[in-house]
Amino acid sequence: MKNFLAVLMISLLIASTGNAEIKTYEGVGEYLMSDFETFDVAQQRAKQRAEQSACEQAGVYVESRTEVVGAQVAKDEILTMTSGILKIVDVKFKREIVDDNTTRIRATVKANIDSDDINKWLAKDNGKRASLVEQNEQLRRANAEQDKQITALKQQLANVKTQQDSNHITQKFVAEDNIFLSNKKYELALTFLKKGDYRNAEVFFGDAIELNPNNALAYGARGTMNYNIKDYRKAIADFNRAAQLDPNWIQMYLLIGYSYYSLNNYPMAIANLSKVIHMAANFSFDKKYVLTGNQLIATAHYYRGVIYQAIGDHERAQADFNRARRFGYNG
Repeated sequence: MKNFLAVLMISLLIASTGNAEIKTYEGVGEYLMSDFETFDVAQQRAKQRAEQSACEQAGVYVESRTEVVGAQVAKDEILTMTSGILKIVDVKFKREIVDDNTTRIRATVKANIDSDDINKWLAKDNGKRASLVEQNEQLRRANAEQDKQITALKQQLANVKTQQDSNHITQKFVAEDNIFLSNKKYELALTFLKKGDYRNAEVFFGDAIELNPNNALAYGARGTMNYNIKDYRKAIADFNRAAQLDPNWIQMYLLIGYSYYSLNNYPMAIANLSKVIHMAANFSFDKKYVLTGNQLIATAHYYRGVIYQAIGDHERAQADFNRARRFGYNG
């Protein structure tokens, strides 16, 4: 009921702001391509930087619109909202030879922001908004890590002395290109997921995993999609693979527990929630994983209590509910 009233209040505020408007922004991004890289991927890297530039500019407008309707929106959500509703309407590329081994690729994008799309975002359920912010933050960090790896590879180019060194660097660039392309497919999958187009989302999640079988984010997000469409067995398989690839992603075991609970497999649900409690005991806050150790423990205790209650073990259920509150659960 509270969520309904919140959405209603936002809708009323939005309705009072007048007609929708469309703003256009131009972003420019450059990428220095070495002889070890492919032109198509270099263009996409330049385009990604141009999109980031346009997104940063549009973010100022998006933030001002949220202030107009009186919505309290954090900076990371502004970034997520902007990247999600920014529509690229034109892209141009320009090449320039810098030296014998380097080509500069410049991308210029033109992008639109429709204020109606801001309104639609603000009307979303708070839980869905939080999930989208988490996914966007994870993708942003993955892209930043990829940029670091490419920079390190280019520094290694200065020490290339033999054909063996050259072949080794080439193989590394191919691997990093696949990671980059995998992240782009993952990003496309998230775009379709936001629209509720699960068929295309699944296709692009599959493409992302094919390009980079170690893409834990793609497994985790596809698992969440499968969970939401009640395909719990596929969700469990995806969550398990994500956890194998990223052992510190304790939240995956929480989701595995939920999935087993949905299948009425209470022993496996309890086992995975207990694993969360054990693993999170020494887990310090890390922005990468969104939830703190105490939040993970509190949530796992609460839902384990729900399961104990469902099977009639009221003493254990009450003990878990008490521990959940002690660790700060307020759901």
